[in-house]
Amino acid sequence: MKNVFLKPRFFIVSGLVVLMFVASYVVNALYVFACVLAIGLVVLAIAEWVFFGIQKKNISCHRTHSSRISLGDIQKVDYHVKNSTNYDLKVEVLDELPAQLQNRKSTKKLTLSKHSESEFSTSIRPTERGLYKFGHTHLMLSLGFPSLLEFRDSINNSSEVKVIPSILQMRKFQLQVFSKTATMSGIRRIRALGENDEFEHIRNYQQGDNIKAINWKASSRNRELMVNRFQNTKSQNVYCIIDKGRAMKMPFDDLSLMDYAINSSLVLSNIILRNYDKTGLITFSNKLGALVKAESKLNQLENVIDKLYHQKTDFLEPSFELLNSIIRSKIRRRSILILFTNFENLQDFERNAKYLKAINQRHLLVVVFFRNSEIISLSKRKTTNRDEIYLKTFAQRNILEKETIVNSLKQMGVQSILTNPQDLSVNVINKYLEIKAKRMS
Repeated sequence: MKNVFLKPRFFIVSGLVVLMFVASYVVNALYVFACVLAIGLVVLAIAEWVFFGIQKKNISCHRTHSSRISLGDIQKVDYHVKNSTNYDLKVEVLDELPAQLQNRKSTKKLTLSKHSESEFSTSIRPTERGLYKFGHTHLMLSLGFPSLLEFRDSINNSSEVKVIPSILQMRKFQLQVFSKTATMSGIRRIRALGENDEFEHIRNYQQGDNIKAINWKASSRNRELMVNRFQNTKSQNVYCIIDKGRAMKMPFDDLSLMDYAINSSLVLSNIILRNYDKTGLITFSNKLGALVKAESKLNQLENVIDKLYHQKTDFLEPSFELLNSIIRSKIRRRSILILFTNFENLQDFERNAKYLKAINQRHLLVVVFFRNSEIISLSKRKTTNRDEIYLKTFAQRNILEKETIVNSLKQMGVQSILTNPQDLSVNVINKYLEIKAKRMS
């Protein structure tokens, strides 16, 4: 009985029966009509209850979703509802979505004819990494007029799914970078400078080839001119380094800055591997988090995804001295290091500048940090009182300090990217392609 609910129509008819019984004290003829209506109300309610108790097995609902869900992207959860009975039904679908989504209004009302089915989708956007649990799907069933009851059928189709760094963004940028329409999405095509320097193979001389590339020994053996063919340097080590300190906990559009860095690290790692370089990963705060050695093996991307999935921010200050020590001991070969961090003021940068300079002496370091869009909008706001003037002045000072940090890094010979969180992946990819094209490493 706990799955049976009385509809408002039942109470309206019951009220009418009560009024007829009261009125029958004045008009005796109403007593018979009241009795007939009361008996009919009870019989119809019992009939509906028996009907749904028998027919509920002929009504089904299936939920389908991806085996892995991408962080921060809008994705679909699909539902398939089927009515195998000989009656038209009204169905309201209520699903138990994961608690992390904070969605308690995932309902859909349908009208299903006999022996029919229907499909619909609902959109979700996960903003936290982790294990998401889908619960039961509840179907609220009722017949058409004159239905008096609503029957709940709870379908146990519980499932679990991992929300991982964005696979969708990774595939999207892969298509953009390696397609002819890359410039339309913000990816810059940069002409390679200088000559290729890695030997590939020997081939026959063709008109227009550089005569300095002629291989005289091979030419004498084959009795025709042969030239050495070179290609751009490959198999470089590229590490994505993610700061997990308190400054990376700052939110933007429901995601933390660290989540933006994690998504961009996955996107960049995929581009690196497809560019025949080796990708690796380091995360740190006041201690070492994850370390994936730079390699180009087949399962390297899965290793990176697995490590990124488990990363959490904390509220401690990151130790750049520790990072410098880790890099000195773990990365022997000169590499490209993409450091995702956030300096909210000049004092934070000045305290760690010597460690960034030391790292850059051994490797090519790119420091990536973020603009604060709220502060930028505050700096442009019109002021009407003294408090607002103070706030605007503080905002302008913060913006100036960020630009000062960029200039200081440039004077130290360190590459830098100051970016909005939503533009992070595009800007990081462009910097990597620029480094490869200009052979800066």
